[in-house]
Amino acid sequence: MSFVKKVASASFWLSIASWISSGISILTMLIFARILSVEEFGLIATATLITAFFELFSRLGTEAYLIKEEKLDKDDINTAWTIQLVAKLFIAFAIFLSAPLIAHYFNEPKLVLILKVLAIIPFIMAFANIGIGLLKKELAYKKLMLFDVNAKITSFALTLVALYFSTSFWVYIFGMVIYFVIITLSSYYFSPYRPTLCLKKLKLQFAFSQWSLLKGFVNFFNTKCDQLIVSKFVGTAALGAFSIAQRIYETASDVLITPFITVLFPGLGQLDKTSPTFSLIYHRTLIVTSLVIFLLAGLLAINAEALVEVALGDAQKWQLVTYLLPIAAPLLITRILSFALFDVFTLLNQMKFLFKFELITAIVSIVVLYLAVTLGDITTLVIARLVLTTLVCALLLLILQQHISFSAITFMLELLPIFTAAIVAFALCWPLQTIFLSHSPALLSIIIVSIGYCIVYIATILLMTALLKGRSDTYGFISEQLDNGKQLAKQKLFKPNVNHS
Repeated sequence: MSFVKKVASASFWLSIASWISSGISILTMLIFARILSVEEFGLIATATLITAFFELFSRLGTEAYLIKEEKLDKDDINTAWTIQLVAKLFIAFAIFLSAPLIAHYFNEPKLVLILKVLAIIPFIMAFANIGIGLLKKELAYKKLMLFDVNAKITSFALTLVALYFSTSFWVYIFGMVIYFVIITLSSYYFSPYRPTLCLKKLKLQFAFSQWSLLKGFVNFFNTKCDQLIVSKFVGTAALGAFSIAQRIYETASDVLITPFITVLFPGLGQLDKTSPTFSLIYHRTLIVTSLVIFLLAGLLAINAEALVEVALGDAQKWQLVTYLLPIAAPLLITRILSFALFDVFTLLNQMKFLFKFELITAIVSIVVLYLAVTLGDITTLVIARLVLTTLVCALLLLILQQHISFSAITFMLELLPIFTAAIVAFALCWPLQTIFLSHSPALLSIIIVSIGYCIVYIATILLMTALLKGRSDTYGFISEQLDNGKQLAKQKLFKPNVNHS
């Protein structure tokens, strides 16, 4: 099998795994949102945030090292496994021993036992088979998909069984722990490799690990600083609502957008980065991606109240989510665009630039978001986050044009028709949403309002495309693809039947 076909196959199976994983995550959220209180969700969110911080100490790039090295021997692989073993055991004991101090800092006594139980996860994962990383090197994503889906489905089923006996938030934590138990055990089934203790290549791998560890810390504070600030200065109940709002729009992007980007960027990696073709394809890809994410963000914003009622069960209980979701929905747009921009800088081998850029944005974000929540409230923080991520995307676009033949100004101007379509659709469908939500079931309201929104949005985009196709190469390309689609549809619909007698 050629490399391109391997990449395409890997991307396909990765997308399948992502969809199944997201589906199970949605079901888990639907179930536990009806059982747990907002405060309990906040406690779990705080605990997982803390364990994620400690987990940074195990992100030593050992797997990335194995993937990048062309020639590996057993000493390379076993040293990587031993480094992970020691790091994760250290993390497990660190979480367990520091639990009382952390609980005191957040003024949440219940965190002590929760953190001590969650310390089991890194302890178990310390013994996971490094051979799973070798499967990634071989692009054996079908096997990796089965590996992950098996753990997700089995742990979900066992969690449902546990729910039959108890509706405590401990069942949610049980589900988290059992998932990693299954991951560790099944890693020896899905990979034939059997690791042993070895430190012969420690010096070589440690030099690579330092950079990965530093980058992991910067990335964590850049992406999680808002949750850290909310949990400390607003409280666990607010963090519970905030994390649910985040999970809703992140799940939407993971199901509908991320698989597309996952498939696309390996393909871009095959092109000559200095060629105009690379820049042209990337520019058009950003516009097409924007068409989808602006539509999705608008649907989340306009259906916020109905979505909360359907997904979480009690709009009154989750009223803060109802309030935050329309404000946070545009973060879906900046999230996906920033992913796409970071990916292209990675393809251009600009890793040092990305590290410096993330370091600066992390420092700025922490200061700005701290001021936002102390001088305002959680709404101010969400708005500040949106402004910051928008500025980050704009800066990356401006910097990108220094590396490839890409015009940031042209791209931003071509976003205006899409933004206009989203605003028009929202303005026209908001009265429809108000009427249907007050006089019909929430699910019916979502369906009708979403259909109406999509019709207005698509009609506006088609109108804009017709007006701009002669002035914009990108909209000319979109018009051409639409015409090709019409011709293909006509051929399929009106294809003459040939009877052979």
